Amino acid sequence: MLLEEDIKQLLALKTETKNLDYKKGINWGTISKEEKLDIIKDILAMANTQDGGRIVFGVRDDDYEHVEISEEDYQSFDQTKVNDLLHNYTEPKHSCQVYKHKIDNKYIVVIDTPEFEEVPIICKTDFHSSDDPNKQILKKGQIYIRTDKATSEVISSSDQIRELLGRALTKKGDELLHSIDRLIKGKSLKPTEESREKYGEEIKEAEAFLSQNIGEELRNRGYFEIYVYPTSYLPNRIPDQTKIRELIRKAQVDLTGWPFPHTHPSNVSNFVYGTQSFTIFDIYREGYRAYKSGLFIWKKAFWEDVDERRSDDGKRVLSYPYLIYLITEIFLFLKRYFEQIAPESDLHFKIVLKGTKDRKPISFDRMHDFFFTLNTSNEDTIPLEDDIKVVELTASYKDIAKRVVRQILLVFNWDITEEFIDQLQTKLIEGKA
Repeated sequence: MLLEEDIKQLLALKTETKNLDYKKGINWGTISKEEKLDIIKDILAMANTQDGGRIVFGVRDDDYEHVEISEEDYQSFDQTKVNDLLHNYTEPKHSCQVYKHKIDNKYIVVIDTPEFEEVPIICKTDFHSSDDPNKQILKKGQIYIRTDKATSEVISSSDQIRELLGRALTKKGDELLHSIDRLIKGKSLKPTEESREKYGEEIKEAEAFLSQNIGEELRNRGYFEIYVYPTSYLPNRIPDQTKIRELIRKAQVDLTGWPFPHTHPSNVSNFVYGTQSFTIFDIYREGYRAYKSGLFIWKKAFWEDVDERRSDDGKRVLSYPYLIYLITEIFLFLKRYFEQIAPESDLHFKIVLKGTKDRKPISFDRMHDFFFTLNTSNEDTIPLEDDIKVVELTASYKDIAKRVVRQILLVFNWDITEEFIDQLQTKLIEGKA
């Protein structure tokens, strides 16, 4: 589900990626079938891309500026009509969501496509251009993917096929593990004193790097901190910095338009023991360090403070839908990351929210206005710490995230139900409204 703040993040990126495509305004009712199927081709490709993708209508091609689209064009987009056409070309049947908003007093439309659920999506029908019969827009039996150049193409290499099949097999494996979850709930091993000391040295270095580069941006603002590492210390668990970057790229989660973790193209660099990045852009103030030992540290300012959002009574706020989304994305990233580097290990994680005293959990989305709450936190710091198995994370990352969210909101004196958290998690992961 894309909230208004999520769409603002899509606009702020100003660059096309595998998961994001910008297009000028169109009228879905009056454009040709060929033009519609060019868009369907993008949807097919995004369905086979990790975390799916989004097509944003109302963005200028040359400089990616948000421009006005007419109300008539805005109204022409209908989710049922888009999906009716999409279903003619997808096997198995796949659906997308159409979001229509007014941002900065300008109309905007976003087609949000989730990643396939179990098996890759195959194009089931041919389509040739009516103007040029030799030009084929879609080809029956082909699998389309998004490339690093932000184009939609037929899958063409053995590496691409292996990656796609790998994701499909992982989905099946996760489903199997979840069904036998009760068998893997053994007690996780805690880090030894020696491991804690070794990681402690690296944590101090990481703290110094983050303090130097985003410390002033976190000052007088609330922020998140994450510390995660395998319980046994191995200084060269990951062989080199290039491998770390590749692992982070593969594990990166992009379900809302702003990836976790965000790697800034200009502010990413290697250091002796790993790789690091920091971002100061628009409402984003964040950074991370990833070590060859497996240690991963990340910090980010509350965007609500950067954007100077306040409740009606002037209190500082925390968007609880965003909190649920972020914590779920964090544990999905950790699942993907540590499956690659330490699949049989135990992990120690610590999540901290700072600057929470007198802060109120609210929603900026009209869909959740009725969940308005007067509850606030009496604590300025909310630390949550635990040991888990990577196999447990693989099987139950959603449940672990759900438990963490609930523990956080209990400190805000809000006994939120697991069912409600699960509803928002499902909408996030499956891309459903």
